[in-house]
Amino acid sequence: MHLSHITKRFGTNVAVDDVSLAFAPGEIIGLVGENGAGKTTLMSIAAGELSADEGTIDDRTSAGIVHQHFLLVSEFTIAENLALAMWGRDPEAIIRDSGIALRDVHRRVADISVGEKAKLELIKAVARHPRFLILDEPTSVLAPAEARELFVVMRQLAANGTTVVFISHKIPEVLEVATRVVVMRRGRIVADGGRMTASELAEAMVERRVSVDESRRRAGGGTAGGPPALRSLSSPALRLELKDAGLAVHAGEIVAIIGVAGNGQSELATSLRDSLRGRVAHIPEDRARDGLIAEMTIAENIALAERRWQPRVAAQTAAALIERFDIRAQSPLQRAGSLSGGNQQKVILARELERKPEIIVAAEPSRGLDIEATRFVHDELRAAAARGAAILLITSDLDEAFALGDAIHVIYRGKLSDRLTPSEAAERAPQLMAGVGPRQSGVGA
Repeated sequence: MHLSHITKRFGTNVAVDDVSLAFAPGEIIGLVGENGAGKTTLMSIAAGELSADEGTIDDRTSAGIVHQHFLLVSEFTIAENLALAMWGRDPEAIIRDSGIALRDVHRRVADISVGEKAKLELIKAVARHPRFLILDEPTSVLAPAEARELFVVMRQLAANGTTVVFISHKIPEVLEVATRVVVMRRGRIVADGGRMTASELAEAMVERRVSVDESRRRAGGGTAGGPPALRSLSSPALRLELKDAGLAVHAGEIVAIIGVAGNGQSELATSLRDSLRGRVAHIPEDRARDGLIAEMTIAENIALAERRWQPRVAAQTAAALIERFDIRAQSPLQRAGSLSGGNQQKVILARELERKPEIIVAAEPSRGLDIEATRFVHDELRAAAARGAAILLITSDLDEAFALGDAIHVIYRGKLSDRLTPSEAAERAPQLMAGVGPRQSGVGA
């Protein structure tokens, strides 16, 4: 298969930018890059699930893809899910031929472990005998022994002429199994080769950032100082224990936590959400699940932060915030669930930031926003810090972290790095995010 000058846009975002890539039978290609680099989009185009805006695909062959998010029917058994994929074949024979161990095909998928669900997805894909197999973060939920089992299957498939593309952020695994490594960054291929060290691969994955000058970052804001307003050490007042993590955020300071998705960011944000008390604002990573009630109006969602429900006051407040935050809505009485994702995010930001909180935990605050809306959010966070708020920013957008952060931690497999200045992070972040830097402190058990 040969991809020639592939480009894919989503609105103004160029997810894949003029990429050409050839694949040979029997290769195991490690496709790596930071979040949003375009890896999954490019492979979805290669598999025929997405169409490219520009470019061509030559010598297209039968392709299978195992998505990071499972496509299984939870109420069906393992056997029934296999029947949907391979009607007429014996489920036990399908499993045996795949080389992947999975017991008792009569169990409901809802009752099996996450690792077993990942195995079932792999078995479905392998059973079709594709000549081009894409595995999107397949080891993210596998135990080490299960990952080794997968690597054996991958090598067997490659030995029989199948091209295997292994999308992963786990550098040691990529170096162990891949015969060729391709690195994407900002929708483009920046490295393509067979032999790379862990440090070389980490450097290629993560673009070095030049730290932003304090005067540009704070734009006239206050200075951080005094005892930490948010501290990870055991504190009865905060009822928070992130033992020995060394995480402290002072009033008037923005501390950013960066890392590849799936390394404990969500768990950290949840721990803080459940533990902090007082004038605390939470901007959740999953706005649909944790930030809004879709069936309620904009006014009702904004009023969730208030102690009393006053319909007239709520409508007036919502109308003012709709204008101030440029929320594209018909009225304060519009259901929040009918808004676009970006406008839903603005509703959450309006509710949380308008309360003038002392502590702000912001997880992916600009996700889904366009450039102008992102700039507005960043200005609001800077203004909150200037008022004295302590802000913990959890983000997979490195540009956002370096634009806002007074200090930066890298999180990897539930561990936080030491506190870094932006200049230090610009040098060390690639290795730390890939797990090849110095040992890091724990973020709790």
